[in-house]
Amino acid sequence: MDSLSPEGAAPKLEERLGKEHQLETLGALAGFIAHDLNNELTVILGNVELSLDSLDPDDRLYEGLVEARNATHRCVEMTRALLNLGRSVKPELKPVELDTLLRGTERILRKVLPAALPTKFAKHTHLPVVMADANQIQQVIMNLAANASRAMCHESLLEVQAKNGRKYVTISISLSKIGPLLENPKRLYESLSPANANREPSTFGLGRDIDIVRAHGGLIDMARDANSVTFRISLPAISHAETKVRAAVITDGSGCVLIADDEGPVRRAAVQILLRKGYDVMEASDGEEAVRIFAENVDSIDLVFLDMTMPGLSGLDALKQMQKIRPLTKALVASGYPLDIPTSHFLAKPYSPLDLVRRIQEVLNEETQSA
Repeated sequence: MDSLSPEGAAPKLEERLGKEHQLETLGALAGFIAHDLNNELTVILGNVELSLDSLDPDDRLYEGLVEARNATHRCVEMTRALLNLGRSVKPELKPVELDTLLRGTERILRKVLPAALPTKFAKHTHLPVVMADANQIQQVIMNLAANASRAMCHESLLEVQAKNGRKYVTISISLSKIGPLLENPKRLYESLSPANANREPSTFGLGRDIDIVRAHGGLIDMARDANSVTFRISLPAISHAETKVRAAVITDGSGCVLIADDEGPVRRAAVQILLRKGYDVMEASDGEEAVRIFAENVDSIDLVFLDMTMPGLSGLDALKQMQKIRPLTKALVASGYPLDIPTSHFLAKPYSPLDLVRRIQEVLNEETQSA
């Protein structure tokens, strides 16, 4: 048969490689677009929150700015989804209100799942706070829901629920034949790993979902029978006392920060954020200028905040030169691209003023910093 002959196989291989090349090109283009959008969103988010901070909540402009901030956060989720597609990305861990996350996920799922698929979302209240990358966990829930919908017949009901535990909160994504999914204490759940996930039929991206949840200190398990399929995500919860401690550290700071970013509006927004929080600020428009200013003020600068993708001398190269001048230079780096950098020293664009101030305080409070 032609399909088994070298002559028949060659065109199919070329066609497959051509499609893969097209996908790579589209992925790269999406990444470039998302990176540039992240710079613009950083400017919008920073200035909107600075404006909100200056207004009384009763001001007639306040409500509109809150809506603008919420719309910006939704755009942030979209750009990060584009950048993270197909990548193994370290989570950007922050305290996340899980009930808020699930409500947002429900809104998206109702738009993207087939209209004929009945869905039921539990109304969650008083769920614990989790340390998580909200965007990544939302992607996992959506992908598990899509996999569950492919595993069952059309006459099925999708249910998303969450339950509190002593140390973990469990999110379940279930698809069952029409009718409520009854709790069965004898139901056997199998912990999923990338190895056994690859053996599951009709799954897509399950290995990546497992890697993401593991990076959060959690796990995914699964149960299947003739009438239903259920995925469970277990994530460590943090207490409300811990959340209050984390929030309490966001106070006015002190120290001198050198900010280097070639995007003027991004740099100026960061400068205003830190000035308002009590920091002294120096600024540079590229890597070469940043190194020169650092060398001239080495005893005054407590931390450098560098964009990684500046033209000429990149943020990373500038940091290396600064570390030759002062080896234990404290640094925080920012980028619109995901980077393989320790999370404590990396801030993903777009960032909010709260994110920027919190991270700078954390780095300044460290005794030393590894290169």
